Amino acid sequence: MTRNFAAAETDVHYQEMYVTIDPAVNQVAGEITFYFKSQMDQLERFVVDYQDELPVLSIQRGNTPLNFSRSDNLITIDLNKTLMTGETDTLTITYEAADILRMEMHDGAPVISTDLNLDMLWYPGKRDLTDKIDSVDLYITTPPDQYVAGNGTLQGIQEVFGTWVHHWKHRHPIATTYLLELAISNYTIVEDSVLLMDGTMLPIYHYLYPESAAELWEELEATPDIMQFFESRFGNYPFADEKYGHAQYTAGGALEVQTMSLMGFFNFNVIAHEMAHHWFGNTVTFGSWSDIWLSEGFAEYLSGLAVETLRPSYWNGLKTSKINSITSQPGGSVHVQDTNDLSVVFDGRLTYNKGFYLAHMLRWMVGDSAFFLGCRNYLADHYDGFARTSDLQQHMETVSGIDLNEFFADWFYGEGYPSYTILWEQQQDSVILWIDQTQSDPSVSYFEMPLPIAAYRFGIIADTVFNHTYEHQRFAMYVGMNNVSQMLFDQDKWILSKGNQVIKQITPVAELNPEDLIIYPNPASDFIELSDAIGIKEIEFVNAFGLLTTRKVIGNRISLAGLPPGHYTVLARDQNRKVIGRKSLVIL
Repeated sequence: MTRNFAAAETDVHYQEMYVTIDPAVNQVAGEITFYFKSQMDQLERFVVDYQDELPVLSIQRGNTPLNFSRSDNLITIDLNKTLMTGETDTLTITYEAADILRMEMHDGAPVISTDLNLDMLWYPGKRDLTDKIDSVDLYITTPPDQYVAGNGTLQGIQEVFGTWVHHWKHRHPIATTYLLELAISNYTIVEDSVLLMDGTMLPIYHYLYPESAAELWEELEATPDIMQFFESRFGNYPFADEKYGHAQYTAGGALEVQTMSLMGFFNFNVIAHEMAHHWFGNTVTFGSWSDIWLSEGFAEYLSGLAVETLRPSYWNGLKTSKINSITSQPGGSVHVQDTNDLSVVFDGRLTYNKGFYLAHMLRWMVGDSAFFLGCRNYLADHYDGFARTSDLQQHMETVSGIDLNEFFADWFYGEGYPSYTILWEQQQDSVILWIDQTQSDPSVSYFEMPLPIAAYRFGIIADTVFNHTYEHQRFAMYVGMNNVSQMLFDQDKWILSKGNQVIKQITPVAELNPEDLIIYPNPASDFIELSDAIGIKEIEFVNAFGLLTTRKVIGNRISLAGLPPGHYTVLARDQNRKVIGRKSLVIL
């Protein structure tokens, strides 16, 4: 997506827009007036986004035309004067465009919306993630009997020369990147309401196709419950003085248009997802497309939280489906590196589902109280503004006292997921465990995570969280005199992982005499070979400082890559991690 590097030079605080749209004709004609102030000294230009191929009829200040140039999908306007920091100015752009809106049919009637590809705007405006418009008035002219679903509050519909003029007024900051949108059709408007935490009775308006209104109500009646749940966790609905609503349109997905979500389909999850954006995405907007999980991943997770509380029987299945999606491929990062590729930016497996699990594991790392407090503090600190992943991390560290650098390095920037092997045996009143891990992608050397493990004997008899930080880490769990029949790993699916194994100790294979292990060459530099690897599953190298490195045994040759020179004790272990051979080794 083309960057408007001049976007930060000005602060647009108000837009007044007049547009004419007929749902039966894919065309928009409009006039937009910008009220802005300079953010720098010696400002001589105003730059907005608009596709080069779309006509601009005029640009002027009052009745005075202003010169402008166009390239790289930007309009650069010569202000014909110089503004100092804080000085204000006003200018008006008249424009028109054909065949750019989303136009479909439903039951023989047209529906049209301004929801375009994110590479485009349906009007000249600022698309960059640097400036939110403080307020906007939209006057939309349509044929009669066509209703406009828009941002804010509807001030009225006036009949003018056989047309309808709808006036929508929005008095909250809004990122015009994709949150200032319209949908128009012969809607049936269904009204509802919800009592908010502050005592406000918030109106809810559902703009629905006449033929769909009755059948959709079963899903839509959950809207007030979801709103009250989100308020209980994340604070007051940010647009309580205006409304919330849904507008049906014929698209494959949905869009979190501020105060009026556009809905291509309706179910509990998508209703919750689009509403959640009004906290994560709309009120606090990601400051870079590389951080879009702060919007989409969090909205997906908040939708999951609504399921966990309001429809708990579906919660475990939802987590399972997310894990299956994410682990269907071995790599992939939540952090978006190629922000010019929309398929990467809006990757369902990574931005949405792995973003969901990143938020879920963050909650697991810091605990429920710190997680929800950290979210509320993050929202309050960046209210009506922009934020980055580092901002969220800082708030979570502040409330929890936990250093999360390793966590975000592994799960946000890193790729892939771990697979765990847990070997256990009972020794009198305790269970001894050894935990190993492999990674699906080499970008992460080790996922250091707290792991929940429970002992089972006709029910859970003990459960513990083990702080797993290195390979073959040994842990003990007190179980009393109970005879443990099974060890259960991460039953509540807090950890994103796949292919885990929990194995009870079995009778070991025949032992080698610990001194009969033969390795050569010795001293060695690049590799060693085993004279007989039968029964040996892994080799451990322990140096004079007690630092341990492990190599899995596949064949007889073992690489020494990554091992610094020095004296080592070499331990051969069988499939149950029992030492069956020992030797001294010098690495050159």
